[in-house]
Amino acid sequence: MNRKIKLSLFIPLFVMAFITSCVKDEVTSIAMSKLTANLNIGQTDSLIATIEVTGNINKFPVTWTSSNPNIVTVSNGKIQGASTGKSTITAKSGNLTTVCEVNITDQIYPTLNAGVLAYYGGEFKTGVSNLFVVGLAGPTDTMYVFINTPISATTSVPVGEYKSLTTINNNSDLVPFTINPGLFQNGIQYNSWYFGNFVSPITNGTIKITNLSNSIYTIEVDLADGYGNNIYGNYVGNLNYSDQTTRSNTPSIKNILKSKTSKFNLQLLHFKIKD
Repeated sequence: MNRKIKLSLFIPLFVMAFITSCVKDEVTSIAMSKLTANLNIGQTDSLIATIEVTGNINKFPVTWTSSNPNIVTVSNGKIQGASTGKSTITAKSGNLTTVCEVNITDQIYPTLNAGVLAYYGGEFKTGVSNLFVVGLAGPTDTMYVFINTPISATTSVPVGEYKSLTTINNNSDLVPFTINPGLFQNGIQYNSWYFGNFVSPITNGTIKITNLSNSIYTIEVDLADGYGNNIYGNYVGNLNYSDQTTRSNTPSIKNILKSKTSKFNLQLLHFKIKD
């Protein structure tokens, strides 16, 4: 009796082990988290490839390739725009593949519906110009444009066209009706920046400012960033004036813009400004 019981218990265990040993190691499906993506030059995104396997999943790593690395680079699913054009990103595991078609453009059209005008006065001690920061923002976009105005401008920004300086060797380069593409002064970084889906330093271009009445302005933006993107935009509305030479009595430019936008998410990793 005891022998029969032991044998009957042994048989199903043996059958289960036999069946398990016959399971084939293979990828049964693979899927990409998105089939298409649109990015600007320099912008990044993450793709995820989900696989289903039978057998040992450790035998099936996912490999990533770009059909044109000069347009889109990829590393472990992280993609980045390198130049304009299209590239196919392929994820492969086992004998199966899945793809994402990526389009890279160099055109940025930010949505701008809130504005502030911050006055910093003779911050750079040029003797010929004052520093203003035009801050523009929208639900997901933020832009800071550092402009130099005539020394007589203290409560409003003069109308006209402001052209970006290509290089700044010293303070004598900071003349009225120019834009600062990048300047360090006493450890503080004074740059013109665009913050949208990614951080983008403004390097050149122009903005045209028209004063309609009192603090109502029209601002036409035609700028370019360090990645080679073109940034176009128009803002019509009030520019709330903030005297940053008396910071203890006025809200900071960041807080003013934040109160005007519902989804304000300013990235300050590469941007410093005195509050």
